[in-house]
Order: sequence, then structure tokens, then C-alpha cells
Amino acid sequence: MIKSVGIDFHQGKHIVRCLDEKAQLVESFSFETTVEGLATLEERIFKDGANPVIVFEPAGLSWVILAVCLRAHHPECQLVRAKGQKVAALRRYLRGASKSDRVDALTLAKMPFIDPEQLDEVYLPPAKIYALQRLARQRKHLENGIGGRKMRIGSIVDGYLPRVRKAFSNPWSCQARAFLHCCLNPMAVVRDGEKALHAFLARAGHRKANTLKSHRVYTACESAASLYQISGPAGVVNDEFFNVLQEEIARELKLLEVEEAESEAVAKRMQELYRELHPSDHLRTIPGVGEITAPVFLATVGDPGRFRNQSAFANWTGVVPRTRQSSESEAKGLRMTKAGPAVMKWALFQAGDIARRFDPQLADIYYREMVYHGKNHKQAMGAVMSHLGARVLRVLQDDRPYQLRDNAGKPISRAEARESILLSYQVPEDVRRERRRRNPAKRDQIGPKGMTVRRTNEATTAPQPVKIAAIPGNYFT
Repeated sequence: MIKSVGIDFHQGKHIVRCLDEKAQLVESFSFETTVEGLATLEERIFKDGANPVIVFEPAGLSWVILAVCLRAHHPECQLVRAKGQKVAALRRYLRGASKSDRVDALTLAKMPFIDPEQLDEVYLPPAKIYALQRLARQRKHLENGIGGRKMRIGSIVDGYLPRVRKAFSNPWSCQARAFLHCCLNPMAVVRDGEKALHAFLARAGHRKANTLKSHRVYTACESAASLYQISGPAGVVNDEFFNVLQEEIARELKLLEVEEAESEAVAKRMQELYRELHPSDHLRTIPGVGEITAPVFLATVGDPGRFRNQSAFANWTGVVPRTRQSSESEAKGLRMTKAGPAVMKWALFQAGDIARRFDPQLADIYYREMVYHGKNHKQAMGAVMSHLGARVLRVLQDDRPYQLRDNAGKPISRAEARESILLSYQVPEDVRRERRRRNPAKRDQIGPKGMTVRRTNEATTAPQPVKIAAIPGNYFT
């Protein structure tokens, strides 16, 4: 009887390897994602009353149709998504350097026999949650494109027209965009005069323009024009060059505006689904969780009951450091694992950076990591993200509002929380400067015989904060 099935997905035929209770190969075939192909798969792996563990690596989206069909026809079957790193490591152990589709399918089929405790069963969310997941990923993709396009436009303009973008209080305001659309030739701006530029910016802003701002922009254009007049004899940069540059930037701005409009439309649709799926809106009672991050949390978590505890949830999000221990030595300060949805970690970072300024408990965690443990901002934010994730999970599980508490577990108001943070948990600027150093060698000292000695971590010498026991009933300490 078949006990384990490994499926290696491809755009054409998918490779299947089936093993019995002794992990011996008993069935080998291929199928396509068609009605006939799925019927063949079900007939061959569920024959004789078998209910095998079905393991696959989620490459592309071919696995979705298969998983949905199998779950619909065989609700009791166990569908497992294997992690790529584990599959690669096991394949190297079993077959060395050899790799093929058949080897991959066989490796997947052997995983339930080798590591049954770490099998991650597939979670198939309801249709609306799944739609919200897709929208969250699409909006994140659009926002990444917007950021990249702004960076490209900014680098080009700053390269050819230094100081011009800095003359605008907001480099992406309607006036700044109008300038980038039409006025990238500094020599033409100078020829038209400052009054013409002032009138143009006034029309672009739909209100009375700031004379000082237009003067700063004109001065920057004068400076750039003088540079190009000096370099004119080289014949590299002239009016024709700026005409082509203007067309390029105008094209980039049009694409940017299209992406921004689509991102706003996706965000609006996400809000509609979020209000329908989470009418209580308790997620947004957590400080830092707002209109953008709340739908992301709801979509990625889905059913909060599928996590047995907060440790399992932290491992799923990937907001936990790697571990490396041998004998009496243990590595500290390692990078986070690559597990979990990237959009979830992005949302935790964005929300956590705000939450630590309004939640005393999170502010205390951030302060201790920065001041006492010698961590930089991103490392300290890792601890904040982990604790914020626990709060998100508990609010969704209990479906109740979040209650701000101080470090003694006493409920407090937002005003009291903010006052407490400003008084007790402000990281000194000199500490921040020290943590920003990217070259750790600058912190080293020269020891005896010219040997480099690592400075002692601040955590060993700094006074440690008093640990306060959690008060019963306080879920968020």
C-alpha cells in the first residue's frame, strides 16, 4: 500500500514517485494538469484504500489546482509543502551531485520517513482570504516598482541637474512633477527668466506659488546652466540632449503615475475585503497597525487557529534568528531565517517601527536591544517584530481589542504610554551613532603582540533592567 507520494511539478508533465511503508519505490508515472490527468493520479495513489502523505515543492502555481482538487475529493489526505532548502539538502545526501526530475520526486517522497515532525501541511484559505493575499502581494509588487522608478528618476535628475530637486520642499509634489515633465533643460529655464518659472509653478500648484521656492529652483537651474556653458565646447550636452532626456523622464513619470493609480485602486479593494472579513477591526487597535498593514496581517495569517502556539507562529513568520550551537559554543546575533511570507515580514517591520513609539512594552524591548545588548536598529527591530507578531496573532485568535499596558502589566491610556516612552525609553543619539557603524573592525582594539581583540559587548558591563514577572491575565507581556 502506498504511504508516501512525491510530486515534482513542471509546465508540462508532472513526475510522481510512490513509496510503500518500507520507503521502497512501488509506483512511478507522470500526469498533466487536466481532468484526465488528475483522475489518473487519484486512481493510482488512492487505490486499495490508501491514504498517503502527498509531498510537493511549491514551484510556480501548478500545485494550487492539484491541492484544491485533492482536498475537495479526499478531505482526509495530508498535503505537504516541502521547503526548497530541505529538499536540496536531502537530495545531496541521497544522490550526491546528481539532479533530475525523477530524483527530485523521489526525494520528496522520502521526506515523511526522514523528518515527519517537521512536515508543513498545506493551508488552503477561503476564497476571499486567498483573494486578499493576492491583492497584498500585487500591491507590494506595485510599491516596489514605484520605489524603483522614483529612485531611477531621482538619480538621473540629480546627476544632470544637481540641487534642483532639493530646491523643492517635496521632490514629488505636483509642482516638482510638473517641472520634471517640462523644464529639465536648465538653459531654457534661464532664457525664459525667473518670472516665467514662477508663473509655471503657480499654475502647476493650483494656488499661489511660493516666491522663495521658485527662486531656489531658478538659482539651481542657473548654476547648472553655467556648468553646461563652460563644458559646451565638448559638444556632449546641448539642447538636443536635453530634449531626449526630457522625453525619457516624461515617459518614466507617466509609468510612475499609472503604477501609483493602480496601487491606490488595489489598496481600496483590499480595504473593502478587509472590512467584510474583519468587521470588528480589532487589528487596528494595535499601535502601528493601520490601513495598509492590517489587511496584510489578516490575509497572511488567515485562520489563526492553525498555529498551535506563538512559538510556531514566530517560526512560520521567519522572525526568529538562526541558531548555531556546538559543544559549549553558541553563535549569537545571526540573521533571521528565510521562512515565512516576505510581505508579512515587511508589514511587521513597518508596523513595528511605529508601534515601538507608542507601546511601552515594545519600546522597552527596542531600548534594551539597542542600549544594553549592542544591537543596531534593524537587529533591535527583529525583536520588536517578533513580539508584535505575537500581539497580532492573539488579537485575531481572541477577536478583541488590544489593551496598552505598561511594563508592570497595568492598563494605561495612549497619552500615558507616550509619556512613559518619552521619559524612559529614548535611545541616546550617541548610542545610535555607535550602532550605525557598518565596519565592526573600527570597534576592535589592539591587544598584546599586535593581535586584534574584539571589544567586550556592552551587554556584559551595562546595568541590566529589572525583570518584572508577568501578571496573570496580561496576554501581551
